[in-house]
Amino acid sequence: MALHGLLALMTTMHLAGVLCNVESTFDEITPQIYEPSWMYKCVPDEGCQRSEHPRPTLSDNSTSAFFDSLDVCRIVCGRFGGIWPKPVTAALSSQTVKIHPNYLRYDLLNVPAETRELLVEMTQVISNNLLAECGGHVTEVVDTQVVVIIVVKTAITSLNWNTDEQYMLDVQTRGGEVSVHIEAETIYGARHGLETFSQLISSDKRDFSDVEHCGLVLVSGAKIRDRPIYKHRGLVLDTSRHFIPMVDIKRTIDGMATTKMNVFHWHATDSHSFPLEASRVPQFTRYGAYSGSEMYTTEEIRELIHYAKVRGIRVVIEIDAPAHSGNGWQWGREYGLGDLAVCVNAYPWRHLCIEPPCGQLNPANPNMYRVLRNLYQDVADLLNSPPLLHMGGDEVYFGCWNSSQEIISYMKDQGYDTTEEGFMKLWGEFHNKALQIWDEEISAKGLDPQPVMLWSSQLTQAQRISQHLDKERYIIEVWEPLNSPLLTQLLRLGYRTVSVPKDIWYLDHGFWGRTVYSNWRRMYAHTLPRDEGVLGGEVAMWTEYCDAQALDTRVWPRAAAVAERLWSDPTSTVYSAEPRLQRLRTRLIARGLRPDAMSPAWCSQHDSKCL
Repeated sequence: MALHGLLALMTTMHLAGVLCNVESTFDEITPQIYEPSWMYKCVPDEGCQRSEHPRPTLSDNSTSAFFDSLDVCRIVCGRFGGIWPKPVTAALSSQTVKIHPNYLRYDLLNVPAETRELLVEMTQVISNNLLAECGGHVTEVVDTQVVVIIVVKTAITSLNWNTDEQYMLDVQTRGGEVSVHIEAETIYGARHGLETFSQLISSDKRDFSDVEHCGLVLVSGAKIRDRPIYKHRGLVLDTSRHFIPMVDIKRTIDGMATTKMNVFHWHATDSHSFPLEASRVPQFTRYGAYSGSEMYTTEEIRELIHYAKVRGIRVVIEIDAPAHSGNGWQWGREYGLGDLAVCVNAYPWRHLCIEPPCGQLNPANPNMYRVLRNLYQDVADLLNSPPLLHMGGDEVYFGCWNSSQEIISYMKDQGYDTTEEGFMKLWGEFHNKALQIWDEEISAKGLDPQPVMLWSSQLTQAQRISQHLDKERYIIEVWEPLNSPLLTQLLRLGYRTVSVPKDIWYLDHGFWGRTVYSNWRRMYAHTLPRDEGVLGGEVAMWTEYCDAQALDTRVWPRAAAVAERLWSDPTSTVYSAEPRLQRLRTRLIARGLRPDAMSPAWCSQHDSKCL
């Protein structure tokens, strides 16, 4: 027993010694306070990879440089670095140079005087975006001189489908100076060049560090030639189903500018509400706004249109009609004008409209056209020249019109049967009268007639569209699903189109009914026909089940996938695009947006390892 106890005691002492030694060694190699110190390296054909150890040995045999920041790694890794959307051609240096906004200067000597004021505003946006990379405060001050020399060849300031948006961008570093050359036909091409320049820059701050230290680095050399494939690269935002505050709309436009989208399609009105102030018809918001604080004043609208223009974006206001027109139009009888709209807020609703509340304009009432003229005058006063109006035009329910004795009597007087074809004639008559009113109002401003946009509908089906809608005057926005032949049929008939297939580019799908959610990969993979009649496409955010609280995560980064498809129509796979989109996401966050996550964080730190 004594021997056994002695052996046990010796064993315990021995183990205790070993444990003490292990604990002592562990203490020596482990810091008392943990400081994240992962690093990242660019691996050819894979992307940026997180180091295997928190503090990698920098003297290993790898030829890849290590970076403290994943964002810095991304701007130099791969042929296109962190640029989104993908440019036509790019050659980027793998080296960076430290810069500070205080030593950044824009040379506008070779810019037409007529465009200079607008271009100055564009440069201010870019400078603010650079500051945003460091949360508004760049602490690491360096005196590297950066001169951005901008050459714009024309004095054009209008933004339309004929605007030249191509640009050239060169970056050279010599000694302690960096020269950036941007050349474009128009200021909008120059703006895109400036956006790309900002995407060659990243904050130089150790990831996940609490240290308040942040500098900026710029790719030391670059040669980029770029232009868009499609003229129309849009985003639809519905502000009728839910009111979206102006600050959130502007933030959405900031995201569009970052991704070089150029059309903000504002679905401003619907049967649910009419939040758009019309100075000539104040009844619209008085009867149609959800509340006194949920409306857009004329001054706010005008300021938004300028805000978008500075960011290279054309605002298209949609006044949905003749269907989707209810609240805001229900005051006619009270003012002695009769029914301007019928079926407004009718119940039960299922045989009168696509969704509650119902409402369709009354084409039998001449006063409705007089009110519509006043509304169009206000819209024409707001839009930049040349103005582009979206007239809505979809989902007319004949059951609604058929429930109005006034409309039935009018149709009989016009010789229209109360059959489907008779209602089609009434529908076509409305659009052509509305177009004539629009033409007269913009002609009064000294402008030539402009095309207008319409949603595809029963009226735009291939077998009847030519009877009702002139292909020279109407641009058809086709929202039918992918298996519909309508887009191809309209192109064969000579109509110009904008494509927004609902089962893939609708951002609200997957959140209601039997609709299916499209992730960014699916949206990115969809291609449009390369046809002169295809002006481009749009991605749509309908707001039945979305308000400002969820707006950013529903829209971004998925809308950016559509933006690249419309800008460069790439042949590369979604997998090679993902690292650049990850960089875009962090850029959007820095600029104040709240884009949804794309993958687990580990996957975002290990490009191509989760594919």
